[in-house]
Amino acid sequence: MAVQKHFRLPEDVVEKIASRDRGKYPTENSYVSMAIRKFSVYEEQEEIRKELLEIRNRVEEIHVFCRNGFSADSDIYGKNFSY
Repeated sequence: MAVQKHFRLPEDVVEKIASRDRGKYPTENSYVSMAIRKFSVYEEQEEIRKELLEIRNRVEEIHVFCRNGFSADSDIYGKNFSY
């Protein structure tokens, strides 16, 4: 069941709602609901992006450690060994 809420919105937001694609979003409620859902997905994606960046930084640190910590002898490790 839908819950009724009332909000005071800035004029520019009201204009955005009024100029929505009425074929895609026939009601103001459908437009605002979809905008909030998309924003929630964006927030989740931003958290995932931050975690991936953290993982990338750790991998780069490991790469530097390995490059500095190992001597690459092509006879032992093979010719494609990058450290």
